[in-house]
Amino acid sequence: MKDEVGNKARINHIIEAIENIEIITDGIELEDFLTNLEKKLAVERLLEIIGEASNHISEYILYNPETATPWRKIIATRNLIAHEYFRINYKIIYQIAREEIIPLKKDIQTILKDLDKYLK
Repeated sequence: MKDEVGNKARINHIIEAIENIEIITDGIELEDFLTNLEKKLAVERLLEIIGEASNHISEYILYNPETATPWRKIIATRNLIAHEYFRINYKIIYQIAREEIIPLKKDIQTILKDLDKYLK
């Protein structure tokens, strides 16, 4: 069942994961990230959480017309991390964490703000 945990809870899981990625990568350059096992694994896991939570949010909520997040790509990234771990490219993980997470945060906050109109 898509919303067994609840759409709002999953949205909050995504926001929390994004905020943790921001904390973990704050001030970290690529070279430092690539040599720091804990940071790599933490960001990898948080991206996995984002993808998994995204996959369980009802589509009518997730695909908000005010946002442009490529949710299918996010879910596919989660699947790669979970099932094809041997193909993980940590330069791409870093790029996602430092650049692509910014518009995702804005979009998921918009979805959370608009959530009440779907719940009425």
